[in-house]
Amino acid sequence: MKKYLLLISSVFLFACISESFSQTCCPSGLYTQETVTTTHPASGCSFTITYCYYDAPEGDRKLFICGIFIPFGQSCDYEDFEINAGFWIYVEQLVLGDLHSKDPFDPCGQGGGQSNLIVESSRAKCQRTYPDFTSNGYRIEQCDDEPGLCVSIYSVCVDEGVLIKNPISGPTQTGTGSCGVYNTDLDNVDTRCSNTCQ
Repeated sequence: MKKYLLLISSVFLFACISESFSQTCCPSGLYTQETVTTTHPASGCSFTITYCYYDAPEGDRKLFICGIFIPFGQSCDYEDFEINAGFWIYVEQLVLGDLHSKDPFDPCGQGGGQSNLIVESSRAKCQRTYPDFTSNGYRIEQCDDEPGLCVSIYSVCVDEGVLIKNPISGPTQTGTGSCGVYNTDLDNVDTRCSNTCQ
C-alpha cells in the first residue's frame, strides 16, 4: 500500500512541476515571459517560441529561450521542419527581433561607433522534440535529466531599423549534460535529448 501511495504522490508532484513549467519558465521573478509566433521558412509551419528576458541593473540584458510548440494538422511540410544548428540560430534571431519590438534596443552610435547593449542569450543545452497529444502539437523543451545551458553573448544595437548583432563569446556549453547531436524533422521525430549547442 505504501508503494502505491508513494507512486501516486510522485505522479501528482511530477504533474504539478510540469504544469508549473508550462505556465512559467522564467528563472526568477525578475524575468518577463513572452511568446512569439512565426512561420518556419522552409516548411511553412507556424510555431510559437516561449522566452524570458531581464534587464539587469548594470545595463545588460539576459534572455532565456524556454520552449517551442508546433501545432498538429497544419497544411505545411513537417518533413522540411528540420531541428538542427541552423534552426537554433534562426530561433535566437527571432527572439531578439521580438524583444526589440517590446523593449527596444538602442540605436547604433554615430560616426561608426555603436551604443551597444550586451545580451546574454541562453537555452537548455539538451532538448528533446516529441509529439504532445494532450496539447495537439509537437514540443521542443529542455531535458531535465541532462542539465546545462548553451550560452552566447552579443553586443546588439539598431541601425535604421535593422538589428546589428556582434558576437562576443559562445556558444558556450555549461553543466554536465552529455546529450548527443541528433538532427531531426517533424516527420521523423527523434525523441532523444539532443545538443542544441553544436
